[in-house]
Amino acid sequence: MIIFSLSSSFTRKRLFQLSVSNIKCQVATVFTVTQAGKSCNYQDDDFFRFTRGRFVSDEAEQLRRRYVKFNMNELAAIAAKVTGATKCIDVQKCPDGLYNKAFLLTMDNGKEVIGKIPNPNAGPAHLTIASEVATMEFVYAWNSKVNGDNRVGAEYIIMERVPGVPLGLAWDSLEPPDKLKVFLQIFEYQKRWTAEKFSQFGSLYYTKDLPTNALTENNLYINRNGQPIKDNRFAIGPSISREWLQDGREDLQCHRGPYYRLAIGHREEMAIRSLKYIPSQCAILHGPGAYQPTAGKKLAAVKLYSQMLGHILPSEAGLTSGHLWHNDLHSENIFVNPAKPTEITGIIDWQSIQIAPLVDHCLDPSFLGYEGPDVGEDPQPPALREDIDSLEPDERRAAIKRFYDMSVMVAWRMLVKQKNPDQHAAIRFRKSKAGHMLGLSQNLFVFGEAHFRALVLDLRDEWVKLGKEFPLEFSTAEISEIEADVKAADMGIEAMNMIIEKMGDLWPEKGVIDHENYHMVMAMLHDIKTDLIDRVVHSPEDRKAFDMFWPFDC
Repeated sequence: MIIFSLSSSFTRKRLFQLSVSNIKCQVATVFTVTQAGKSCNYQDDDFFRFTRGRFVSDEAEQLRRRYVKFNMNELAAIAAKVTGATKCIDVQKCPDGLYNKAFLLTMDNGKEVIGKIPNPNAGPAHLTIASEVATMEFVYAWNSKVNGDNRVGAEYIIMERVPGVPLGLAWDSLEPPDKLKVFLQIFEYQKRWTAEKFSQFGSLYYTKDLPTNALTENNLYINRNGQPIKDNRFAIGPSISREWLQDGREDLQCHRGPYYRLAIGHREEMAIRSLKYIPSQCAILHGPGAYQPTAGKKLAAVKLYSQMLGHILPSEAGLTSGHLWHNDLHSENIFVNPAKPTEITGIIDWQSIQIAPLVDHCLDPSFLGYEGPDVGEDPQPPALREDIDSLEPDERRAAIKRFYDMSVMVAWRMLVKQKNPDQHAAIRFRKSKAGHMLGLSQNLFVFGEAHFRALVLDLRDEWVKLGKEFPLEFSTAEISEIEADVKAADMGIEAMNMIIEKMGDLWPEKGVIDHENYHMVMAMLHDIKTDLIDRVVHSPEDRKAFDMFWPFDC
């Protein structure tokens, strides 16, 4: 699907109800930034900045990409208008997300709404807002273009606030039977999302928000009864999923579907060739004594991907259709009734939703909280350790928690296998070599090229054992390079895991740490850096490589 240039003004529209019916929007716990005064002046600079924590990598750039100046007074006035109020009497800023700013606005008639402003790093604001609005159900007023009619000065959404608290406040205290009640509700959502199959890949928009030359005459989707549905209100446009936007990809003039898998390879190749740098990341430690990525090795992996694509795509019909899916179902995005925490009241954060094959979606929701070994495709109920009663109290509690967490995960997988076969087939495929290759292919610009190339060799060996002719040949030198690279990359993963383990609870997940622990964390990272330099740097060239790949600002 080509990149679209949108120029028409936006009007209020009916909202999409195919896959999000009965799902409401909700705000997280808030903190007050400023109280409304008689002048109703809400222009506090903290509204525009990222204030939730500190970044440990490239902080100045990270903050720049999360700063957006807008007219809060106008946003408050519009919120009052759409809720039938005279004025907004209070504005509270919600804790910053990595891609948005959200505010709780209270009106003089008692109504409360959420105002949401995307950060620059969320992607093209016009497309991001337009697609999110078309995907949500409860939206009051919105404007996804900054023009003369938008006095707020930034793209925004104003949406309903409904009662509830994040599931994370209740999940750990729920008994296993109550946890089952919660995930049964999430399962029903996912079962419906699985049943509704879209005709194209991309993101969902209102038809009026896309140029007419970008629209097709295809049916929009096949409903759960197998009936083709043509709904002229909605259309599929360019993908605004994070993978198409992060690490500079948002500026690439690349195709974004509907030839979805080919487009991914073209995107990664274009990023490698045009952006001229290797993004910082915290999955693998690169440098002397470990793997050192180059553009040439990344391009070699992309070439292998394009050559192997036709051989590794899933063939089952249920794994090739497009599905609208919420991929970030962690416990802060699911809201429950505080008086009855087994009752889901809403799901938030429908930004950057992509219509894609099931194998490219997050099929085990992260709110389950399971961090143990994979329970497999045909899991069996776990058993408590036989020596549970002889353990020390802390060890016993930890063992019981692991048992309950695994029990919930096993119950989830068993439910999926029995009641939603396409979803189970997608989980099974993702664990195959082909599935791992397709997963790695989405981020070869950043990391994963060493393991991708090694997986191609593994697949070749697998085919040879089965008596199948493999479509590619490798020289002895190529095989040696691939094997050495994946060994070095594994060492880099082990090194990063050791850093994470040493940091413990202070590890800056997603690169962010709270303000009060920032200096302690940076001091710890500096000590780790000094220790690593003593161990692996033996020449000026080593030091240059170490400094180039060290991902932290210390």
